[in-house]
Amino acid sequence: MNYRKFRVLFCIFLALSLLLTQTGCRKKSRQSKKRVKLSESTKTIPVEQLLPKATTVTGKYKAHVPENVQNEYMYGTLAGQYGKYDTAETYLRKALRMEPLLIDAHHNLGLACYKQGRIDEAVESWRRTLELAPNYAETYYNLAIFLFDMGREEDGLKMLNTCIRYDAFHLKSRYALGRIMQRRGKTKEAIKHFRAFQNRDKGDIRVIIALGELYLLEGQLDASLKEFERAARIDDKNPNVQYQLGVAYHRRGLLDQAILNYRRAAELMPNHVDSYINLGDIYANRNEFASALASYNTALAIDPTNSYASRKAKLAEEKLLEK
Repeated sequence: MNYRKFRVLFCIFLALSLLLTQTGCRKKSRQSKKRVKLSESTKTIPVEQLLPKATTVTGKYKAHVPENVQNEYMYGTLAGQYGKYDTAETYLRKALRMEPLLIDAHHNLGLACYKQGRIDEAVESWRRTLELAPNYAETYYNLAIFLFDMGREEDGLKMLNTCIRYDAFHLKSRYALGRIMQRRGKTKEAIKHFRAFQNRDKGDIRVIIALGELYLLEGQLDASLKEFERAARIDDKNPNVQYQLGVAYHRRGLLDQAILNYRRAAELMPNHVDSYINLGDIYANRNEFASALASYNTALAIDPTNSYASRKAKLAEEKLLEK
């Protein structure tokens, strides 16, 4: 059976399965009853024990195994993609009984176990994956997620950096590294990772917004505005995009345009406090104190504890009373 025909038949099967499970008297999912199985030895496993000692690939990729093994592997993999992890595990294990060196099956079996809360087995499957293929980048990413889940951020970072050593444009790792560096205030490093992300995917709005924010922090106003305008072309109904466009125009002194974007952000997200505060600041700087007071009071109606808005509202009120 060729792969395309196999995938079509499998998707039909899954659609029917989901229809049956979503109608009538549905039993509680067996997966919801599963408990996390995580030993202390796995939770605290040293990074050195996760990294492979070998440097050469000794396993087999799916393209190098017989078609009947590929079919079992693909059935299990697609089941996992549809959230049927117990089915995925059944067929991946079957594929591994037929070909114990199948690298991709060990990796995906780890995913299926992890999703079912069997963390010990997942980590062991990923260790086996790396023994067979030390360059299997996605495995390092999954181990990084495991380490982050354990609260081991520095170890997780080591895994992400190992991942991009084998796949320089691994999107999930680049995005994660960019976000972590952004959170840590390492602006230039964050920009580096997001730019690497864009070498493979230029249309991810999360990355475009993040780059726009980072360029603002770096004082690169033209670059920042360019990113936010690109984001708006992709999704002009995203309130964060509209707000950040307002900030970019505000910083450049294009206040009328900034007002339009702040208002648009507030329309799309009526509880967007910062939009109202920034509108208040523009109006106050223009000596339009009635509009400034209205903006600050709107912000306070949303967040009565906002000390900045409270202080600025009192100043605007005082200015109005002076007239």
